[in-house]
Amino acid sequence: MRSPFARTPSPARIGGSWAVRASDFAALHETLLLTSVTTVLVIRTELWLTNYPQLGGHGLHIAHLLYGGFFMLAAIALSLTFLGRGVRQRAAIVGGIGFGFFIDELGKFITSDNNYFYKPAAGVIYVIFVLLFLTARWAQRRQGFSSREYVSNALELVGEAARHRLDEDERRQALAMLERADQSDPLVAPLRALLAQVATIPRPAPTAISRAYARVRALGEGIVASPRFPVAMIALFSCWALLSALAAFELALSVGLHLGGAHPGFGPDGWSNLTTQNWFSLSASFVSTALIGIGIARLRAGDRVDCLRWFERALLMAIFVTQVFDFVESQLGAVFGLGIDLLLLAGVGQLAAGAARNAAAPDALAATVAPAPPAAATAGARGTAIGLG
Repeated sequence: MRSPFARTPSPARIGGSWAVRASDFAALHETLLLTSVTTVLVIRTELWLTNYPQLGGHGLHIAHLLYGGFFMLAAIALSLTFLGRGVRQRAAIVGGIGFGFFIDELGKFITSDNNYFYKPAAGVIYVIFVLLFLTARWAQRRQGFSSREYVSNALELVGEAARHRLDEDERRQALAMLERADQSDPLVAPLRALLAQVATIPRPAPTAISRAYARVRALGEGIVASPRFPVAMIALFSCWALLSALAAFELALSVGLHLGGAHPGFGPDGWSNLTTQNWFSLSASFVSTALIGIGIARLRAGDRVDCLRWFERALLMAIFVTQVFDFVESQLGAVFGLGIDLLLLAGVGQLAAGAARNAAAPDALAATVAPAPPAAATAGARGTAIGLG
C-alpha cells in the first residue's frame, strides 16, 4: 500500500525508448512482494506444524524450490503471451508465490552441507525482502512519470477498449494521463479524441474485497474522529511497545518463555555474553519505544496526523531492523511478531488516510460556504484596481 505520508515524485530520468514503465507498477510490486512474504510465512509455519515432512523417498527429495521455478515460469509465460493489465496482476501473484517457494530454500544454497535449517538464512531472507520493499518505495517516490510514459499508458488503456474491457473510470484515468503529457506530442490529440468516442463497459459491481475495503475506510475515518481515539491509541501502542521490548529481551537473553525456539546455548544467557546482533535488536526495540513516546506526546498535543506518522516510523523500525535480528534468533516467534507489526502498519495507514481526509474536510467545507464579499466592497476593489491600472 502507498504510504499517506509519501512525497510527490520527481520527474523520472530513465534512458532508452524501451524503459517505459506501467502506471500501475507500484501496485504490482507490492502485490509481488506481499505474495512472496505470505508464501514464505505459510511454508515455514506449515512445515513447523507438520514436523518438516519430506516429499520423495528411496534417496529422492523433491525440494519446494522446484515448485517455485514452475510458478515463476508460469508468471513469465503469462507476461510474454497475453496482453492487458489483468494479466500483469495475475503474473505478479503467480510470480510472488514462485519467488516465495524459491527464496525459502536459501539456506540450502549458502551452506556447504545444504542445511535448510541454517539459522541466519531466515535473517538473510528477511533482509532480501526489506531491500526489495525499499527499492520499490524508492521507485514510487523518486521516479515520476515522463510525458512519453503517460502517453504510452493512455494508449494501453485504449487497447482495453479493443478487448471490450474499458470502463468509465479507466477512460477518465487515461484522459488524466494525457492532460499531464506534453501537449505538443502528436499522439495526445488523436488519443483524446479516440477516448471520447469509444464505448465503455458498465462499471462492474463491487467485489466482496472492494466492499470490505470501503467499510474499513469508513471505519477508519470514524475511529479517528471519535473522542475516544487518543485513549485507545495510547493504550494500544503502549501495550505494543511494552510487549515488543519484552520479546526482544527474551530473545536476546533466552530467559522465561523461550519464544519460538530461542534457547540457552544458541542465544546468549547473560548481559556479559550479548553479541552485536543482540545489542542491535535491543537498541532497535528501544528506538521504537522512543518513537511511540513521541507519537503519544504529539497525540496529547492534539495533532493526530503527526501522531500516526510517528507510530508508523516506530512500526517501520520494528519491521525493518528489530525483526531482522529476531528472525535469526527465533524464526517462529518472529513470524507472529511480524504478522502483528504488519497488521498494525496497515491499520495505521488507514487511520492516517482517514485523519488526513477529516483534517481536509473542514477546509473544503469552509471554502464551499465562504460568504461572498459585500457588493460595495467588491465594487470599491474593482474601482481601485481600475484606477491603479
